[in-house]
Order: sequence, then structure tokens, then C-alpha cells
Amino acid sequence: MPELPEVETIRRGLEDHIVGLTLTDIEVRAPKIFIGEPEEIIGEDITSVERQGKLLIFRLSGSKLMTIHLKMTGQLIWKPAMLVDRDPAFEELDPLIDNAVMPYSEEEVEEDDEVVMGGHPEKSYLQPLPHKHTHAIFQFSDGSRMYFNDLRKFGRITVLEAEDLPKTSFLERLGPEPLQSGFTAQYLVEQLAQRPRQPIKTFLLDQSNIAGLGNIYADESLFRAAILPDRLTGSLTAGEIRNLFDAIEETLELALAHGGSSSKDYVNAVGDRGTFLTIANVYHRTGELCNRCQIGIIQRKKIGGRSSHYCPICQR
Repeated sequence: MPELPEVETIRRGLEDHIVGLTLTDIEVRAPKIFIGEPEEIIGEDITSVERQGKLLIFRLSGSKLMTIHLKMTGQLIWKPAMLVDRDPAFEELDPLIDNAVMPYSEEEVEEDDEVVMGGHPEKSYLQPLPHKHTHAIFQFSDGSRMYFNDLRKFGRITVLEAEDLPKTSFLERLGPEPLQSGFTAQYLVEQLAQRPRQPIKTFLLDQSNIAGLGNIYADESLFRAAILPDRLTGSLTAGEIRNLFDAIEETLELALAHGGSSSKDYVNAVGDRGTFLTIANVYHRTGELCNRCQIGIIQRKKIGGRSSHYCPICQR
């Protein structure tokens, strides 16, 4: 599942291309994933693309808005008008899927013809659009299209009144954004005090505590703060909590600067690979030498059903 940096990268990529355009048609091919009536927003202009946690929010010129949550295997692809009816030879790109590249070669996209995509790069997605995993197609006034693909149909597209957005169950349960003013060191102290017997890794992954933080960046933040992922929250000192607060912000800022992470589970939204994993210290580095202490070997263990990566020497 994409985390805050990846969804923010998708948001920025789409914002650059669809804000100001009119939504002229929506083809819903899998009613299960679409909540609300598409006809209610056809003809509306896209006024902004926003994000709260891992939720994309498309503000419209009327009274309604649209949200998209990619969940585990959702994918968005935006194509300019001149590329809508052109599809590359996908079979030539199959060997590249392990590198999580954009399924368009440089030769097929002119300098000004950017394809914006983000989400899960499942190999079965590499076929001409739309395909059997395409469940919604959005047509814009300039002839461009946005395709919503989802292998497992876990993702959701929702149309609702703009004034009802804060009252949705998802946002009501969402904690503060780690890079916004609501997330402070004091907030972290208070939340940790309420769950003294919970592993810190489990705490960090709970979206009601911190919005948008997921497995990759929780592991990297704990490494930066020198805290083991299975430490109970009640055992953390005031200094460790402050270090963790700083580490979360520093890790996410660094991830955003690198366009997020690309792996078999994610590719970023602007046509380039997210490069954060090339500088990651622990995530997916099991068995490798620690970058910091040059002694410890990166370990992996399950905590709360999720794989956690850490250095047994650096982290205490």
C-alpha cells in the first residue's frame, strides 16, 4: 500500500495536469468500487487535488467532491489526449516490472507528453488501457483520461457533499498529518502515554495516531531514532520520544525529496521511479550490514502481523 510520500507524489503529479479541466464523462465498469452517482459530478471543473493521510480528494466547482483510496492494489494512470489511443508494446517491458518502471518507454512519450501514474505496478496491469482491471475511466475536457485500475477491487471512489467530508468515518478516525502543525512532540507524548503496553511499531502504523505513516517509513523512523520496533511505548524516555518525533519528520521529508519509494509494490506518480529505497537504512535490507554502525546485520521480525526491519546493535 502506498504511504504518505507516495500518495503525495501522486497528488502533485495529478494536480499539475487536471486542475482547471472539466470532468466530461465517467465510465464505471465495476459498480462495487464506486460509491455515489457519477452523473452528479459530470460537468464539474477540477479545482484542486488534495490529500488527507492516504486519501486523495478531488475538489470540484459544485457542491460535491470525489475521493479515491487506492488501498492495497489500486493504481491511477493519467494520459494526455494525444496518447489516449496509443499503447506501447507492453510485452517488451515485462522484464522491467521488477524494477517498477512506468509502463511507457521514453521513445513512445514525446518530451511534452507526460504520462502520470501511481500505485501498484502488478504485472497484469501491463497491457493496453483500458483492460480487465480498469474499473473506472475519467474523461476530461482536453481529451485526456484518468484510469483507475485495481486487481483486487479493494480501492474505493466516493462522491459526496463537500460539507460531509470531515464527517466520513475514515477521516474521523484519522490522526494528525506528521508534517502539519497538529503533529507535535507533545501530541506524541500524550498519545504514547495512553498505550503504554503497545509495541511502538504497532502504534506508529495505527492511522488514528498518525495519518499516512506505513511500514517503510515507520521502520526507517525507528532506525533514525535508534529505537527497536518491539519496544513498548511505556518504556520510551522523554528524550527518545523527542528523537522519534524528529525522526518521523526527517524521514518523511527525505522520502518526499526522493519521490517516495519504488518496489514491486509501488511506483510513483510522475513517470520517474521513487528513489527512497536506494538510501533506506533498514527496510528490505535483511541480512545486510548496517550503514550506521558497520557491525550489526539488519534483522526482520513480525510485529503485529507486519514485517519490521531493524539493526540489533544501533537500536535499543
